Amino acid sequence: MVDTKALLERVDLAALIERDLGYPVRREGRWFKWICPFHDDRKTPSLGVAGNRWKCFGCGSSGDAIDWLRKREGLSFREACGRLGSIDLVPSSEKAAPHHMPSASVPATAWQEQALDVVSNCQATLWSDAGTKARGWLNRRGLAKDTVRKWRLGFNPRAQKTSGLWVPRGIVIPCLAAGQTWYLKVRLANGQTKYSQVSGGQTALFGADTIGNHSTVVVTEGEFDAMLLHQEAGDTVGVVTLGSAAARLPDAWVPHLLGVQRLLVAYDTDAAGAEGAAIWESISAHAQRLVPLAGKDVTDFYLAGGDLRAWVQLAIAADGDPIAAPVETQVPISRAPWVGQRVRIEDLPDLKAEYKLQVVGGDPDLDGKPWRPKLYLVESGP
Repeated sequence: MVDTKALLERVDLAALIERDLGYPVRREGRWFKWICPFHDDRKTPSLGVAGNRWKCFGCGSSGDAIDWLRKREGLSFREACGRLGSIDLVPSSEKAAPHHMPSASVPATAWQEQALDVVSNCQATLWSDAGTKARGWLNRRGLAKDTVRKWRLGFNPRAQKTSGLWVPRGIVIPCLAAGQTWYLKVRLANGQTKYSQVSGGQTALFGADTIGNHSTVVVTEGEFDAMLLHQEAGDTVGVVTLGSAAARLPDAWVPHLLGVQRLLVAYDTDAAGAEGAAIWESISAHAQRLVPLAGKDVTDFYLAGGDLRAWVQLAIAADGDPIAAPVETQVPISRAPWVGQRVRIEDLPDLKAEYKLQVVGGDPDLDGKPWRPKLYLVESGP
């Protein structure tokens, strides 16, 4: 006989639902709220979690963790109990309870509702046939399916006005933090400009809910780097970003970082990244530069074979010393020039000579066209 009471007591229900649906969209009193996956829940998040119970205020579905798995995954009662017994869930939503945000810094409620509608629609498109190329592009950047779902990434197939907002064509990146929707950024599908911001959002600390009780937080330059680093080392550190090296931390977000003992700034290895890191170091005595050991940024390093988890652990163990290229050999890095691998442009001459490789093309955009690449695809020689 299954001791369901003991089983349910060891499971953090909010963490279980967060695993499936991503971070909660907002918090209302004791309720963490999500968009309900069981009905057309577009305008406002209807699915609430409080304690060990969940309930949708729209469609009426409700229950405990066992009921969630049975409804979400189509499991029998016994199968759901077995799954719960094998899942190790780290409570995160309770730790990440949002700080009070000054109302002046929060986007208008009407805009947030429109933005959530866009997010819901674009999520559905990303996981449809229309999102095949976009999913492949995200996968080539190292992002796993669970990561894409967790951060609620989506795809807008054409530039259009949807839910009252003008949204360009591309991959939609929502910033959901501290119980609010802060901005929508779009990684454009093609063209020389890479990113566009949907009008109406506000600058925010993307990933703020990952800080929790972590004493060390890594700041990356962009959202894709942040999501990838959290995927690989999120149990070790919190990971946040302001979305660009030029962005400045708004005063309203300072309280989120007050308990952080070390702030590792993993910005790009270019002039803008150095300047942005210097700003962090000037405003926080806890800030320290963390340099990727291969390529220009965190994603380059990962695609070159770098172990992001080992890299972060090395930085934590360094006790304040700068982490830069001289310690490269302490972290596994593979040049990995096999078929389909991306290699750094500066490595091409040596790799072509040593392995008889031929260059196929640059890192493509969503339409498969080269886009001022830092990395090149290579194939085996004839």
